[in-house]
Amino acid sequence: MKQAHLGGRTRGLRPGQHRQLDRLSHRRHPEEHGADLLTLERMADLVLELELSMHLVLDGRGLCRLLWLGPLAGTEALRQHLPEAPRRRSGGWRLLSCPFSRHGLQQDPSEAVVALDLNPISWLRFAAKPGSDGIRIAELLQPERSAADGWHHCDRGDLRDLCKQEATQPGLRPPTEAEATTPAGQEQVLLLTLSSGDVLRSERELAELEGLVRSAGGLPIAVVSQRAGGTNPQTLWGTGKLQEAALEVRRCQASLVVTDRELTPVQARNLERLLACPVSDRSELILDIFAQRAGSAAGRLQVELAQLRYRLPRLMGRGRSLSRQGGGIGTRGPGETQLEKDRRAIGRRIERLLRDQKQLQQHRSRLRDQRRSLPRVALVGYTNAGKSSLLNALCGRRASDRVLAENKLFATLDPTTRRLELPRAGRRADRLLITDTVGFIRDLPAPLVEAFRATLEEALDADLLLLVVDLADPDWPGQLSTVHQLLDSLGSTALRRVVANQIDRCPLEAVDAIRRLDPQTLFLSAKRGDGLRGLQDWLRGQFFDPGAESNPDAGQMPEWSS
Repeated sequence: MKQAHLGGRTRGLRPGQHRQLDRLSHRRHPEEHGADLLTLERMADLVLELELSMHLVLDGRGLCRLLWLGPLAGTEALRQHLPEAPRRRSGGWRLLSCPFSRHGLQQDPSEAVVALDLNPISWLRFAAKPGSDGIRIAELLQPERSAADGWHHCDRGDLRDLCKQEATQPGLRPPTEAEATTPAGQEQVLLLTLSSGDVLRSERELAELEGLVRSAGGLPIAVVSQRAGGTNPQTLWGTGKLQEAALEVRRCQASLVVTDRELTPVQARNLERLLACPVSDRSELILDIFAQRAGSAAGRLQVELAQLRYRLPRLMGRGRSLSRQGGGIGTRGPGETQLEKDRRAIGRRIERLLRDQKQLQQHRSRLRDQRRSLPRVALVGYTNAGKSSLLNALCGRRASDRVLAENKLFATLDPTTRRLELPRAGRRADRLLITDTVGFIRDLPAPLVEAFRATLEEALDADLLLLVVDLADPDWPGQLSTVHQLLDSLGSTALRRVVANQIDRCPLEAVDAIRRLDPQTLFLSAKRGDGLRGLQDWLRGQFFDPGAESNPDAGQMPEWSS
Protein backbone atom coordinates (compact mmCIF):
# COMPACT_ATOMS: atom_id res chain seq x y z
CA MET A 1 0.00 0.00 0.00
CA LYS A 2 1.30 3.43 -0.94
CA GLN A 3 2.58 5.31 2.07
CA ALA A 4 2.69 8.92 0.85
CA HIS A 5 0.79 10.96 -1.70
CA LEU A 6 2.58 13.28 -4.13
CA GLY A 7 0.58 16.41 -4.94
CA GLY A 8 0.85 20.00 -6.06
CA ARG A 9 2.68 21.20 -9.16
CA THR A 10 3.82 17.82 -10.45
CA ARG A 11 3.24 18.38 -14.16
CA GLY A 12 6.38 18.44 -16.26
CA LEU A 13 8.54 16.42 -13.86
CA ARG A 14 11.00 13.98 -15.43
CA PRO A 15 10.86 10.29 -14.45
CA GLY A 16 14.15 10.65 -12.58
CA GLN A 17 12.75 13.54 -10.53
CA HIS A 18 9.66 11.49 -9.75
CA ARG A 19 11.89 8.69 -8.44
CA GLN A 20 13.84 11.12 -6.26
CA LEU A 21 10.64 12.52 -4.78
CA ASP A 22 9.29 9.02 -4.20
CA ARG A 23 12.45 7.99 -2.33
CA LEU A 24 12.29 11.22 -0.32
CA SER A 25 8.70 10.55 0.77
CA HIS A 26 9.55 7.02 1.94
CA ARG A 27 12.29 8.05 4.34
CA ARG A 28 11.34 7.72 7.99
CA HIS A 29 11.75 10.47 10.58
CA PRO A 30 11.99 10.28 14.39
CA GLU A 31 8.72 9.62 16.17
CA GLU A 32 6.75 12.36 17.99
CA HIS A 33 9.22 15.21 17.33
CA GLY A 34 12.21 16.27 15.25
CA ALA A 35 13.18 15.35 11.68
CA ASP A 36 15.86 13.42 9.78
CA LEU A 37 18.61 15.88 8.83
CA LEU A 38 19.79 13.94 5.75
CA THR A 39 16.24 13.88 4.36
CA LEU A 40 15.88 17.63 4.82
CA GLU A 41 19.21 18.31 3.10
CA ARG A 42 18.16 16.20 0.08
CA MET A 43 14.84 18.01 0.16
CA ALA A 44 16.63 21.38 0.01
CA ASP A 45 18.73 20.24 -2.97
CA LEU A 46 15.57 19.22 -4.84
CA VAL A 47 13.95 22.58 -4.08
CA LEU A 48 16.91 24.38 -5.66
CA GLU A 49 16.85 22.00 -8.66
CA LEU A 50 13.11 22.26 -9.30
CA GLU A 51 12.81 25.89 -8.16
CA LEU A 52 9.64 24.92 -6.31
CA SER A 53 8.80 25.02 -2.62
CA MET A 54 8.38 21.62 -0.99
CA HIS A 55 6.38 20.51 2.06
CA LEU A 56 6.24 17.23 3.98
CA VAL A 57 3.39 16.21 6.28
CA LEU A 58 4.45 13.59 8.85
CA ASP A 59 2.27 11.52 11.13
CA GLY A 60 2.96 10.61 14.77
CA ARG A 61 5.16 7.65 13.79
CA GLY A 62 7.41 9.81 11.62
CA LEU A 63 6.03 8.52 8.30
CA CYS A 64 5.50 10.96 5.43
CA ARG A 65 1.83 11.02 4.41
CA LEU A 66 1.95 13.91 1.93
CA LEU A 67 4.67 15.50 -0.19
CA TRP A 68 3.45 18.77 -1.68
CA LEU A 69 5.21 20.71 -4.44
CA GLY A 70 4.64 24.44 -4.80
CA PRO A 71 3.37 27.08 -2.38
CA LEU A 72 0.82 26.25 0.29
CA ALA A 73 -1.19 29.38 -0.50
CA GLY A 74 -4.26 28.69 -2.61
CA THR A 75 -4.09 24.91 -2.14
CA GLU A 76 -7.68 24.22 -1.15
CA ALA A 77 -7.28 20.46 -1.78
CA LEU A 78 -4.34 20.01 0.57
CA ARG A 79 -6.35 18.44 3.40
CA GLN A 80 -8.20 16.16 0.98
CA HIS A 81 -4.99 14.24 0.27
CA LEU A 82 -4.37 13.39 3.93
CA PRO A 83 -5.65 10.03 5.23
CA GLU A 84 -8.79 10.04 7.35
CA ALA A 85 -8.11 6.76 9.15
CA PRO A 86 -7.65 7.39 12.91
CA ARG A 87 -4.68 4.99 12.98
CA ARG A 88 -2.77 7.11 10.48
CA ARG A 89 -3.80 10.39 12.09
CA SER A 90 -2.81 9.33 15.59
CA GLY A 91 -0.19 11.53 17.20
CA GLY A 92 -1.05 14.58 15.11
CA TRP A 93 0.63 16.03 12.04
CA ARG A 94 4.06 17.61 11.73
CA LEU A 95 4.76 19.99 8.87
CA LEU A 96 8.23 20.39 7.29
CA SER A 97 8.59 23.20 4.74
CA CYS A 98 11.45 24.28 2.51
CA PRO A 99 10.30 27.41 0.63
CA PHE A 100 12.00 28.41 -2.61
CA SER A 101 12.92 32.04 -2.03
CA ARG A 102 15.76 34.29 -3.07
CA HIS A 103 15.17 36.59 -0.09
CA GLY A 104 15.97 34.29 2.80
CA LEU A 105 13.50 32.62 5.12
CA GLN A 106 10.51 34.95 4.86
CA GLN A 107 7.04 33.83 5.89
CA ASP A 108 4.12 34.36 3.56
CA PRO A 109 0.99 35.28 5.60
CA SER A 110 -1.23 33.29 3.24
CA GLU A 111 0.92 30.17 3.72
CA ALA A 112 0.72 30.60 7.49
CA VAL A 113 -3.07 30.54 7.19
CA VAL A 114 -3.10 27.35 5.11
CA ALA A 115 -0.66 25.72 7.52
CA LEU A 116 -3.05 26.48 10.38
CA ASP A 117 -5.74 24.48 8.56
CA LEU A 118 -3.62 21.37 9.05
CA ASN A 119 -3.56 22.05 12.79
CA PRO A 120 -0.05 20.55 13.12
CA ILE A 121 1.82 19.91 16.35
CA SER A 122 4.82 21.76 14.94
CA TRP A 123 6.00 23.47 11.78
CA LEU A 124 9.68 23.38 10.86
CA ARG A 125 10.68 25.83 8.11
CA PHE A 126 14.21 25.99 6.74
CA ALA A 127 16.07 27.78 3.94
CA ALA A 128 16.93 25.82 0.81
CA LYS A 129 20.35 27.46 0.33
CA PRO A 130 22.90 27.49 3.15
CA GLY A 131 24.66 30.69 4.11
CA SER A 132 28.31 31.55 3.56
CA ASP A 133 29.14 29.77 6.82
CA GLY A 134 27.43 26.57 5.62
CA ILE A 135 24.51 26.91 8.04
CA ARG A 136 20.93 26.57 6.87
CA ILE A 137 18.67 28.94 8.81
CA ALA A 138 15.54 27.29 10.19
CA GLU A 139 12.70 28.20 12.53
CA LEU A 140 10.40 26.07 14.63
CA LEU A 141 6.78 27.15 15.15
CA GLN A 142 3.65 25.92 16.88
CA PRO A 143 0.00 27.00 16.47
CA GLU A 144 -1.03 29.63 18.99
CA ARG A 145 -4.43 31.22 18.36
CA SER A 146 -3.67 34.31 20.44
CA ALA A 147 -0.54 35.25 18.47
CA ALA A 148 -0.68 37.97 15.84
CA ASP A 149 0.09 35.57 12.98
CA GLY A 150 -1.45 32.51 14.63
CA TRP A 151 1.94 30.92 15.40
CA HIS A 152 4.26 30.77 18.38
CA HIS A 153 7.89 31.09 17.24
CA CYS A 154 9.63 28.57 19.45
CA ASP A 155 13.18 28.88 18.14
CA ARG A 156 15.30 30.04 15.21
CA GLY A 157 18.82 28.98 14.27
CA ASP A 158 20.83 26.17 12.69
CA LEU A 159 18.76 23.43 11.01
CA ARG A 160 20.99 20.74 12.57
CA ASP A 161 20.00 21.88 16.05
CA LEU A 162 16.31 22.35 15.37
CA CYS A 163 15.99 18.87 13.85
CA LYS A 164 16.66 17.41 17.29
CA GLN A 165 14.58 19.87 19.29
CA GLU A 166 11.17 19.01 20.71
CA ALA A 167 8.63 21.75 19.93
CA THR A 168 5.75 20.72 22.12
CA GLN A 169 5.40 22.95 25.16
CA PRO A 170 2.66 22.97 27.82
CA GLY A 171 -0.37 24.98 26.75
CA LEU A 172 0.72 25.27 23.10
CA ARG A 173 -0.54 21.95 21.78
CA PRO A 174 -3.18 22.53 19.09
CA PRO A 175 -6.76 21.82 20.19
CA THR A 176 -8.36 18.57 19.20
CA GLU A 177 -11.42 18.50 16.99
CA ALA A 178 -13.60 17.87 20.02
CA GLU A 179 -12.16 20.91 21.79
CA ALA A 180 -12.55 23.11 18.72
CA THR A 181 -16.27 22.51 18.29
CA THR A 182 -18.67 25.33 18.93
CA PRO A 183 -20.39 25.23 22.35
CA ALA A 184 -24.04 24.18 22.34
CA GLY A 185 -23.87 23.68 18.57
CA GLN A 186 -24.05 27.43 17.93
CA GLU A 187 -22.42 28.61 14.73
CA GLN A 188 -19.53 31.00 15.28
CA VAL A 189 -19.49 33.91 12.86
CA LEU A 190 -16.80 36.38 11.82
CA LEU A 191 -18.11 39.75 10.60
CA LEU A 192 -16.36 41.30 7.60
CA THR A 193 -17.31 44.95 7.19
CA LEU A 194 -16.54 48.09 5.21
CA SER A 195 -16.62 51.17 7.43
CA SER A 196 -17.35 54.70 6.27
CA GLY A 197 -15.86 57.96 7.48
CA ASP A 198 -18.74 58.38 9.95
CA VAL A 199 -17.53 56.37 12.94
CA LEU A 200 -20.83 56.57 14.83
CA ARG A 201 -22.79 55.42 11.79
CA SER A 202 -20.40 52.51 11.23
CA GLU A 203 -20.79 51.40 14.85
CA ARG A 204 -24.58 51.41 14.54
CA GLU A 205 -24.48 49.43 11.32
CA LEU A 206 -22.12 46.92 12.94
CA ALA A 207 -24.45 46.58 15.94
CA GLU A 208 -27.37 45.93 13.57
CA LEU A 209 -25.36 43.26 11.73
CA GLU A 210 -24.54 41.58 15.05
CA GLY A 211 -28.25 41.64 15.90
CA LEU A 212 -29.06 39.95 12.60
CA VAL A 213 -26.49 37.24 13.24
CA ARG A 214 -27.87 36.58 16.72
CA SER A 215 -31.43 36.51 15.36
CA ALA A 216 -30.31 33.88 12.85
CA GLY A 217 -28.94 31.74 15.68
CA GLY A 218 -25.25 32.54 15.20
CA LEU A 219 -22.68 33.92 17.63
CA PRO A 220 -20.53 36.88 16.47
CA ILE A 221 -17.02 36.23 17.76
CA ALA A 222 -14.78 38.61 15.79
CA VAL A 223 -14.90 41.62 13.49
CA VAL A 224 -12.52 42.49 10.65
CA SER A 225 -13.18 45.94 9.25
CA GLN A 226 -11.64 47.96 6.44
CA ARG A 227 -12.26 51.57 5.62
CA ALA A 228 -14.21 51.97 2.39
CA GLY A 229 -12.07 53.50 -0.31
CA GLY A 230 -10.79 52.28 -3.65
CA THR A 231 -12.38 48.85 -3.31
CA ASN A 232 -11.35 45.85 -5.37
CA PRO A 233 -14.31 44.97 -7.63
CA GLN A 234 -13.39 41.28 -7.47
CA THR A 235 -13.53 41.01 -3.68
CA LEU A 236 -14.49 44.48 -2.29
CA TRP A 237 -11.79 44.04 0.39
CA GLY A 238 -8.07 44.34 -0.16
CA THR A 239 -5.72 41.35 -0.29
CA GLY A 240 -3.98 42.22 2.97
CA LYS A 241 -7.26 42.64 4.83
CA LEU A 242 -8.54 39.31 3.49
CA GLN A 243 -5.36 37.58 4.68
CA GLU A 244 -6.00 39.10 8.10
CA ALA A 245 -9.60 37.86 7.97
CA ALA A 246 -8.48 34.36 6.91
CA LEU A 247 -6.08 34.23 9.87
CA GLU A 248 -8.81 35.47 12.22
CA VAL A 249 -11.13 32.72 10.97
CA ARG A 250 -8.55 30.12 12.04
CA ARG A 251 -7.69 31.80 15.31
CA CYS A 252 -11.32 32.09 16.39
CA GLN A 253 -12.47 28.78 14.88
CA ALA A 254 -15.18 30.60 12.92
CA SER A 255 -17.42 28.42 10.76
CA LEU A 256 -18.99 31.25 8.73
CA VAL A 257 -18.07 34.72 7.47
CA VAL A 258 -20.86 37.31 7.10
CA THR A 259 -20.31 40.52 5.14
CA ASP A 260 -22.21 43.77 5.57
CA ARG A 261 -22.35 44.34 1.80
CA GLU A 262 -24.36 42.47 -0.79
CA LEU A 263 -22.03 40.33 -2.89
CA THR A 264 -22.24 39.39 -6.53
CA PRO A 265 -21.87 35.67 -7.32
CA VAL A 266 -18.27 36.21 -8.49
CA GLN A 267 -17.35 38.19 -5.37
CA ALA A 268 -18.83 35.52 -3.09
CA ARG A 269 -16.87 32.75 -4.84
CA ASN A 270 -13.64 34.76 -4.70
CA LEU A 271 -14.06 35.44 -0.97
CA GLU A 272 -14.78 31.79 -0.20
CA ARG A 273 -11.68 30.78 -2.16
CA LEU A 274 -9.42 33.29 -0.39
CA LEU A 275 -10.84 32.73 3.10
CA ALA A 276 -11.37 28.96 2.72
CA CYS A 277 -14.59 29.40 4.67
CA PRO A 278 -18.30 29.68 3.76
CA VAL A 279 -19.32 33.29 3.12
CA SER A 280 -22.80 34.84 3.38
CA ASP A 281 -23.73 38.41 2.69
CA ARG A 282 -26.24 40.51 4.58
CA SER A 283 -29.07 39.74 2.16
CA GLU A 284 -28.61 35.99 2.50
CA LEU A 285 -28.54 36.39 6.28
CA ILE A 286 -31.89 38.21 6.24
CA LEU A 287 -33.35 35.53 3.97
CA ASP A 288 -32.20 32.86 6.42
CA ILE A 289 -33.89 34.70 9.31
CA PHE A 290 -37.11 34.92 7.32
CA ALA A 291 -36.90 31.20 6.53
CA GLN A 292 -36.62 30.43 10.27
CA ARG A 293 -39.48 32.75 11.25
CA ALA A 294 -41.96 31.81 8.51
CA GLY A 295 -44.73 29.90 10.27
CA SER A 296 -47.69 30.06 7.92
CA ALA A 297 -48.00 28.52 4.48
CA ALA A 298 -48.16 32.01 2.95
CA GLY A 299 -44.98 33.06 4.75
CA ARG A 300 -43.10 29.94 3.67
CA LEU A 301 -44.24 30.44 0.09
CA GLN A 302 -42.93 34.00 -0.02
CA VAL A 303 -39.63 33.09 1.67
CA GLU A 304 -39.00 30.22 -0.75
CA LEU A 305 -39.71 32.51 -3.70
CA ALA A 306 -37.25 35.11 -2.38
CA GLN A 307 -34.56 32.49 -1.73
CA LEU A 308 -34.86 30.97 -5.20
CA ARG A 309 -34.69 34.37 -6.86
CA TYR A 310 -31.61 35.19 -4.84
CA ARG A 311 -29.81 31.90 -5.44
CA LEU A 312 -30.62 31.40 -9.13
CA PRO A 313 -27.77 33.60 -10.43
CA ARG A 314 -25.44 32.15 -7.77
CA LEU A 315 -25.70 28.52 -8.87
CA MET A 316 -22.40 26.76 -9.47
CA GLY A 317 -22.35 23.74 -11.72
CA ARG A 318 -19.81 20.96 -12.03
CA GLY A 319 -19.07 21.87 -15.63
CA ARG A 320 -19.01 19.49 -18.55
CA SER A 321 -18.43 16.41 -16.40
CA LEU A 322 -22.18 16.06 -15.92
CA SER A 323 -23.14 16.77 -19.54
CA ARG A 324 -24.94 14.18 -21.62
CA GLN A 325 -24.53 13.32 -25.29
CA GLY A 326 -27.15 12.26 -27.77
CA GLY A 327 -27.12 9.04 -29.74
CA GLY A 328 -27.90 10.28 -33.25
CA ILE A 329 -26.18 12.21 -36.00
CA GLY A 330 -25.68 15.83 -35.06
CA THR A 331 -26.33 15.23 -31.35
CA ARG A 332 -22.79 14.35 -30.26
CA GLY A 333 -22.11 17.72 -28.69
CA PRO A 334 -21.39 18.57 -25.09
CA GLY A 335 -25.08 18.13 -24.37
CA GLU A 336 -26.95 19.63 -21.45
CA THR A 337 -24.99 20.31 -18.29
CA GLN A 338 -26.33 19.69 -14.82
CA LEU A 339 -26.14 23.43 -14.14
CA GLU A 340 -28.56 24.12 -16.99
CA LYS A 341 -30.93 21.45 -15.67
CA ASP A 342 -30.83 22.96 -12.20
CA ARG A 343 -31.54 26.43 -13.56
CA ARG A 344 -34.49 25.19 -15.54
CA ALA A 345 -35.87 23.29 -12.54
CA ILE A 346 -35.57 26.39 -10.36
CA GLY A 347 -37.20 28.48 -13.09
CA ARG A 348 -40.19 26.12 -13.17
CA ARG A 349 -40.44 26.25 -9.39
CA ILE A 350 -40.37 30.06 -9.44
CA GLU A 351 -43.18 30.11 -12.04
CA ARG A 352 -45.25 27.84 -9.79
CA LEU A 353 -44.61 30.00 -6.74
CA LEU A 354 -45.53 33.14 -8.70
CA ARG A 355 -48.89 31.57 -9.54
CA ASP A 356 -49.40 30.69 -5.89
CA GLN A 357 -48.39 34.20 -4.89
CA LYS A 358 -50.94 35.66 -7.28
CA GLN A 359 -53.63 33.49 -5.69
CA LEU A 360 -52.47 34.66 -2.27
CA GLN A 361 -52.78 38.28 -3.36
CA GLN A 362 -56.27 37.66 -4.66
CA HIS A 363 -57.27 35.90 -1.43
CA ARG A 364 -56.01 38.75 0.75
CA SER A 365 -57.65 41.25 -1.55
CA ARG A 366 -61.00 39.51 -0.97
CA LEU A 367 -60.40 39.58 2.78
CA ARG A 368 -59.70 43.30 2.64
CA ASP A 369 -62.87 43.85 0.61
CA GLN A 370 -64.86 42.11 3.35
CA ARG A 371 -63.39 44.54 5.89
CA ARG A 372 -64.16 47.71 3.99
CA SER A 373 -66.88 48.59 6.46
CA LEU A 374 -64.31 49.17 9.23
CA PRO A 375 -61.43 51.66 9.22
CA ARG A 376 -58.04 49.98 8.79
CA VAL A 377 -54.83 50.99 10.53
CA ALA A 378 -51.44 49.40 9.78
CA LEU A 379 -48.50 49.39 12.19
CA VAL A 380 -45.33 49.83 10.16
CA GLY A 381 -41.79 50.60 11.18
CA TYR A 382 -38.27 49.37 11.53
CA THR A 383 -37.78 45.82 12.74
CA ASN A 384 -37.85 45.43 16.53
CA ALA A 385 -39.40 48.90 17.00
CA GLY A 386 -42.25 47.53 19.15
CA LYS A 387 -45.08 47.05 16.64
CA SER A 388 -46.17 43.67 18.02
CA SER A 389 -45.94 44.96 21.60
CA LEU A 390 -48.16 47.90 20.66
CA LEU A 391 -50.70 45.58 19.03
CA ASN A 392 -50.80 43.45 22.19
CA ALA A 393 -51.19 46.54 24.37
CA LEU A 394 -54.14 47.78 22.30
CA CYS A 395 -55.93 44.53 21.40
CA GLY A 396 -54.44 41.77 23.54
CA ARG A 397 -56.83 41.56 26.46
CA ARG A 398 -57.35 37.86 25.78
CA ALA A 399 -54.41 35.50 25.51
CA SER A 400 -55.70 34.18 22.18
CA ASP A 401 -55.51 37.67 20.68
CA ARG A 402 -51.88 38.27 21.59
CA VAL A 403 -49.11 37.90 19.03
CA LEU A 404 -45.46 36.97 19.49
CA ALA A 405 -43.42 39.93 20.73
CA GLU A 406 -39.71 39.30 21.33
CA ASN A 407 -36.62 41.46 21.49
CA LYS A 408 -35.37 40.07 18.17
CA LEU A 409 -35.03 41.35 14.65
CA PHE A 410 -37.88 40.04 12.45
CA ALA A 411 -39.55 38.13 15.29
CA THR A 412 -42.83 38.08 13.31
CA LEU A 413 -43.34 37.88 9.55
CA ASP A 414 -46.98 37.16 8.85
CA PRO A 415 -49.38 40.11 9.01
CA THR A 416 -51.83 39.84 11.90
CA THR A 417 -55.09 41.79 12.08
CA ARG A 418 -56.96 42.43 15.30
CA ARG A 419 -60.10 44.40 16.08
CA LEU A 420 -59.78 47.38 18.40
CA GLU A 421 -62.85 48.62 20.28
CA LEU A 422 -62.90 52.23 21.44
CA PRO A 423 -65.55 52.49 24.21
CA ARG A 424 -67.90 55.49 24.44
CA ALA A 425 -70.04 56.43 27.41
CA GLY A 426 -73.65 55.45 26.77
CA ARG A 427 -72.99 54.46 23.19
CA ARG A 428 -71.82 51.44 21.25
CA ALA A 429 -68.05 51.13 21.10
CA ASP A 430 -66.35 52.31 17.92
CA ARG A 431 -64.46 49.59 16.07
CA LEU A 432 -61.48 49.59 13.77
CA LEU A 433 -58.95 47.04 12.50
CA ILE A 434 -55.23 47.19 13.32
CA THR A 435 -52.72 45.14 11.31
CA ASP A 436 -49.20 44.28 12.48
CA THR A 437 -46.89 44.08 9.45
CA VAL A 438 -43.38 42.74 8.81
CA GLY A 439 -40.61 45.06 9.97
CA PHE A 440 -38.46 47.08 7.62
CA ILE A 441 -34.67 47.32 7.56
CA ARG A 442 -32.15 49.33 5.58
CA ASP A 443 -31.01 47.84 2.28
CA LEU A 444 -33.82 45.29 2.33
CA PRO A 445 -32.99 42.69 -0.36
CA ALA A 446 -34.90 43.34 -3.58
CA PRO A 447 -36.02 39.67 -3.95
CA LEU A 448 -37.49 39.86 -0.45
CA VAL A 449 -39.42 43.06 -1.17
CA GLU A 450 -40.82 41.58 -4.37
CA ALA A 451 -41.71 38.24 -2.77
CA PHE A 452 -43.43 39.89 0.22
CA ARG A 453 -45.46 42.28 -1.90
CA ALA A 454 -48.61 40.34 -0.99
CA THR A 455 -47.84 40.98 2.68
CA LEU A 456 -46.84 44.60 2.19
CA GLU A 457 -50.11 45.28 0.40
CA GLU A 458 -51.76 45.02 3.81
CA ALA A 459 -49.92 48.22 4.73
CA LEU A 460 -50.35 49.90 1.34
CA ASP A 461 -54.13 49.42 1.37
CA ALA A 462 -54.67 50.74 4.92
CA ASP A 463 -56.47 54.01 5.65
CA LEU A 464 -53.81 55.11 8.13
CA LEU A 465 -50.19 54.15 8.75
CA LEU A 466 -48.80 54.38 12.27
CA LEU A 467 -45.01 54.61 11.95
CA VAL A 468 -43.70 53.07 15.17
CA VAL A 469 -40.27 54.41 16.19
CA ASP A 470 -38.10 53.08 19.02
CA LEU A 471 -36.83 56.29 20.67
CA ALA A 472 -34.51 54.25 22.89
CA ASP A 473 -32.49 53.25 19.83
CA PRO A 474 -29.74 55.83 19.13
CA ASP A 475 -30.24 55.36 15.39
CA TRP A 476 -33.97 56.15 15.38
CA PRO A 477 -33.61 59.06 12.89
CA GLY A 478 -31.97 56.77 10.34
CA GLN A 479 -34.56 54.07 10.95
CA LEU A 480 -37.45 56.52 10.49
CA SER A 481 -35.89 57.79 7.27
CA THR A 482 -35.50 54.20 6.01
CA VAL A 483 -39.19 53.47 6.68
CA HIS A 484 -40.31 56.60 4.82
CA GLN A 485 -38.07 55.75 1.86
CA LEU A 486 -39.37 52.17 1.62
CA LEU A 487 -42.98 53.32 1.81
CA ASP A 488 -42.33 55.89 -0.91
CA SER A 489 -40.68 53.26 -3.11
CA LEU A 490 -43.71 51.01 -2.67
CA GLY A 491 -46.04 53.82 -3.76
CA SER A 492 -47.80 54.29 -0.43
CA THR A 493 -50.19 57.28 -0.36
CA ALA A 494 -51.98 56.63 2.94
CA LEU A 495 -51.87 59.14 5.80
CA ARG A 496 -48.85 58.59 8.06
CA ARG A 497 -48.51 59.44 11.71
CA VAL A 498 -45.32 58.86 13.73
CA VAL A 499 -45.71 57.00 17.04
CA ALA A 500 -42.71 57.32 19.34
CA ASN A 501 -42.37 54.18 21.47
CA GLN A 502 -40.19 53.46 24.52
CA ILE A 503 -40.61 56.92 26.08
CA ASP A 504 -39.85 55.34 29.47
CA ARG A 505 -36.35 54.35 28.32
CA CYS A 506 -35.30 57.10 25.92
CA PRO A 507 -33.26 60.22 26.71
CA LEU A 508 -35.03 63.57 26.81
CA GLU A 509 -32.90 64.80 23.89
CA ALA A 510 -34.55 62.21 21.63
CA VAL A 511 -38.01 63.50 22.59
CA ASP A 512 -37.05 67.07 21.77
CA ALA A 513 -35.44 66.00 18.49
CA ILE A 514 -38.44 64.07 17.20
CA ARG A 515 -40.76 66.91 18.26
CA ARG A 516 -38.73 69.29 16.12
CA LEU A 517 -38.79 66.81 13.26
CA ASP A 518 -42.53 66.10 13.49
CA PRO A 519 -44.58 68.22 15.95
CA GLN A 520 -47.58 65.88 15.56
CA THR A 521 -45.73 62.84 16.90
CA LEU A 522 -47.68 60.63 19.33
CA PHE A 523 -45.71 59.47 22.40
CA LEU A 524 -46.30 56.23 24.30
CA SER A 525 -44.77 53.20 25.95
CA ALA A 526 -46.25 49.92 24.73
CA LYS A 527 -44.75 47.96 27.63
CA ARG A 528 -45.86 50.28 30.48
CA GLY A 529 -49.05 51.52 28.86
CA ASP A 530 -48.21 55.24 29.03
CA GLY A 531 -49.86 57.23 26.26
CA LEU A 532 -52.18 54.44 25.06
CA ARG A 533 -55.30 56.35 26.07
CA GLY A 534 -54.07 59.37 24.12
CA LEU A 535 -53.50 57.21 21.02
CA GLN A 536 -57.01 55.72 21.30
CA ASP A 537 -58.57 59.17 21.65
CA TRP A 538 -56.64 60.38 18.62
CA LEU A 539 -57.82 57.37 16.58
CA ARG A 540 -61.43 58.03 17.63
CA GLY A 541 -61.17 61.64 16.56
CA GLN A 542 -59.50 60.65 13.31
CA PHE A 543 -62.14 58.14 12.16
CA PHE A 544 -65.36 58.54 14.13
CA ASP A 545 -65.57 62.17 15.24
CA PRO A 546 -63.70 64.22 12.64
CA GLY A 547 -65.39 67.46 13.67
CA ALA A 548 -64.37 67.15 17.31
CA GLU A 549 -61.10 68.23 18.82
CA SER A 550 -58.73 65.42 19.70
CA ASN A 551 -57.92 64.83 23.30
CA PRO A 552 -55.54 67.69 24.33
CA ASP A 553 -53.30 65.12 26.02
CA ALA A 554 -53.06 62.93 22.91
CA GLY A 555 -49.59 63.07 21.46
CA GLN A 556 -48.16 64.80 24.56
CA MET A 557 -45.65 63.46 27.01
CA PRO A 558 -46.92 62.39 30.44
CA GLU A 559 -46.05 64.75 33.27
CA TRP A 560 -43.57 62.39 34.91
CA SER A 561 -41.25 62.29 31.90
CA SER A 562 -40.79 66.01 31.28
